[in-house]
Amino acid sequence: MATFVLPNTLTENDLVEFDLFTNKDSTLTDTKLVLTDLEASASIISYILKQKSWQAYTTYVGTTPVIGYGLSSGSDSNGLTEAEAYSYFIQDLKVKERAFKKLLPLANISQTNYDALLSLYYFTGDISSTGTPARKFKINNYIVNDQWQWVATALVLSGNQRNIRQGEAKIMMLADYGSSKSRETIKAQGLQDIRTVYPDGFDSVKSLNQAEYVYYLETNRFLPKMTQSRKRQIVNLASRNQ
Repeated sequence: MATFVLPNTLTENDLVEFDLFTNKDSTLTDTKLVLTDLEASASIISYILKQKSWQAYTTYVGTTPVIGYGLSSGSDSNGLTEAEAYSYFIQDLKVKERAFKKLLPLANISQTNYDALLSLYYFTGDISSTGTPARKFKINNYIVNDQWQWVATALVLSGNQRNIRQGEAKIMMLADYGSSKSRETIKAQGLQDIRTVYPDGFDSVKSLNQAEYVYYLETNRFLPKMTQSRKRQIVNLASRNQ
């Protein structure tokens, strides 16, 4: 049986005609700014965050403990409130942003191009190429030469984290950051997750204890069927940590 292999190079016939769509803010897409003056916009922080979920308790990805917004920071704690998890997320984002700026081969770039490439780097650790092992596009030269339609097309066609890459392409070319997802909504979903898996769906007693504690901190209520002694433990722990 013949195997169909997709090409790893782009041609002009592949280019997505972004000019057929509405540019939400041409100033953001067209105005070049000095790289050293740029930082992640509030819009791209929101875009990255809405791809994630908040989890108050520790789970494992392989052997790596993760908590909050999918990081290891705070995994040995009593659990992370959404605000605590967000603080760790911002710290992690800023570390990755500093590394990203050292790699970016431009002295001047628009806010939307900066944001889109930062998102790509945040999720993949790479801005020189995008795609899967089966189909990977080299995009560094497109970036150097300001060929943003080519970069955005590569994102659309890459197949890696498809929805995220397509969103980055729309940010890059159209200043379209998509619909927002508030942290309150994310927090509500995380609390619902706790209620759904409680009490038997946790990997360990530690995770169960973290969930019970953070649920109390976030709602000022106890999860159902907790013993009075456990309730007192949580209240005492919360008092000590104020």
